[in-house]
Amino acid sequence: MTEGTVSTRNNPFTPSFGSIPPLMAGRNYLIQDILEGLDNGPGDPHRATIFVGARGSGKTALLAKIAEDAAQHGWINAKVTAIEGMLEDIIQRSQESASEFLEKNRSGKITGVGIAGLSITRTIESTPEGNWRTRMNKLLDTLDENGIGLLITVDEVNVALDEMRTLAAVFQHFISERRNVALLMAGLPHNVSAMLQDKTISFLRRAFQHHLGSIELHDVKETIKNTVELSGRSIEEQALDMATLATGGFPFLIQLIGYHIWRQHSQNEVISMEDAEDGVEYARSDMKRMIFDTTLREISDTDEKFLLAMSLDEGDSQLVDIAARLGVTSNYANQYRNRLIEQGIIGSAGRGKLKFEIPMLKEYLREKP
Repeated sequence: MTEGTVSTRNNPFTPSFGSIPPLMAGRNYLIQDILEGLDNGPGDPHRATIFVGARGSGKTALLAKIAEDAAQHGWINAKVTAIEGMLEDIIQRSQESASEFLEKNRSGKITGVGIAGLSITRTIESTPEGNWRTRMNKLLDTLDENGIGLLITVDEVNVALDEMRTLAAVFQHFISERRNVALLMAGLPHNVSAMLQDKTISFLRRAFQHHLGSIELHDVKETIKNTVELSGRSIEEQALDMATLATGGFPFLIQLIGYHIWRQHSQNEVISMEDAEDGVEYARSDMKRMIFDTTLREISDTDEKFLLAMSLDEGDSQLVDIAARLGVTSNYANQYRNRLIEQGIIGSAGRGKLKFEIPMLKEYLREKP
């Protein structure tokens, strides 16, 4: 396996977390649903949506893509992560997102907003007055005068954060007041589950939930092929088939494998089978460092033993076989099954069977010392 020669052409694949790929596989229907909800006006259920998925399922990139597209529909966006200071960040990011429409006077006050030839004359004071809800109401009033919506996107939801509870409680008032605002959230399955179980923000249980699973392989194949061709190269059919299958439909792997197969002999016009084989091996190594090690650090020793027992099967696994290997009852093993499903690491394969949801994880576990 040898590194390819560096090309002057930019690599079109984006395997960094949160980067928007030039072509996003298999998520168009979700994006369209959200954009239609924004256009439909206050009260549309898509204006409160939660994306749930394992690490690498494309949650952050999807939030960024929707925010980018929403700007074409007359919306500004506050993109934040659920960390301390999130509420103040929402206000500042809202103002920053509208900066191309804002005119500031020398005192630092926002004196106008304009979109599509319209302007807003109300002044938003730079000195904070009132609590967060009051300050947000002033901002939303100013934007709403000219039909400008505010899209708030929150990544890595965390119910342990008090500001998360405040946001949820206040957003419920925004809904009842029919304000032109939407809230999109994303998080790991167990974090979303904990948030929805919190009684103080129970209204979020009525938000639309979308579980980001694997992408259909025919969509993966088309996305890899089109991304390569849009960037001025082509790929052999056999190489394309191999790369597609190796992704397992996992969004992060689509970009990671694409990135590495592009790098091999990148001066060549055609990506070969050899390039695909080498690229997949590099991607496998990166998955260990970027996904697998982190995922296993976040689960218990017994969870990991459950996964190791699953990895012994060539195909899908049966719970009764896993329990026997662990020397426990099926009821006991079922507790760990449910936890691992909740975290998006494994999934049901029908008829009591289980499968790994993260491609290459089985092989990685088999190779662990």
